[in-house]
Amino acid sequence: MSRKTLLLVDDNHENLELLSKTLVDSGYYEVLTANSVDKALRLSAEDQPDLVILDTQLPKSTDIDLTGELLKSGAPFVFLSNHEKITQIDQDGNPGSLGILERSDDISQMIQGIQSALACAGEIRRLRENERRYNDAIQTGRVVDVAVGILMERHHTERDLAFEILRKKARSERRKLRDIAQEVLDAQQKLNQLTP
Repeated sequence: MSRKTLLLVDDNHENLELLSKTLVDSGYYEVLTANSVDKALRLSAEDQPDLVILDTQLPKSTDIDLTGELLKSGAPFVFLSNHEKITQIDQDGNPGSLGILERSDDISQMIQGIQSALACAGEIRRLRENERRYNDAIQTGRVVDVAVGILMERHHTERDLAFEILRKKARSERRKLRDIAQEVLDAQQKLNQLTP
C-alpha cells in the first residue's frame, strides 16, 4: 500500500495532534494538520492531499465555507464524527462528501474507512480525468472538422484529401494536428474580418 497524504482539519488542537500521531504511527500515511479554514485551504491547494478529513465539531459557518471551497477545488473529503453525530450529519446532507468516518479507538477500523474513502476518491479522479480527455478529444475533433471544411472549400476537394493536407502539414512541422487546425481557423477568422 503506497503512502497517501491526509489533511486533518480540527479546531481542537489536542484531538488534531492525537489523531495525527495515530495515523502517522500506522505507517500508511503522511499527515498534514490544520486548525483553521485558512490553513486548511492553503494546505489543500499547496499539497493537494489525497483526502481531507474534517471534524464535524467545526462551527457550522466554518464547515460550510470549507466544504464549499473543497468542492470547487475538487479535493475529496470525509467527515470525522463521534457515533452520536452521524444521524445529524445524514439529515443535514453534505453534497460532495465521500462519507463519514467514525472516530474510534480501533485504528484498524479507522484505516479501513480511510482506505475506502481513498479508493472512492481515486475512482472520482480517474473519472474526471477521462471526462477531461473526452472533452479535449471532442473539441479537437470539432476544430479539425471545421479546418478540413475550410480546406475543402478553398481547394475544391474531397474531405479525405483536405484532411490529408492538414495531416501532412502537422507531420512536416512535427506539431499537433489540432494546433495546425486552430491556425487555419484563426486565419479564416482574420480573413472574414477583412470585408469591405
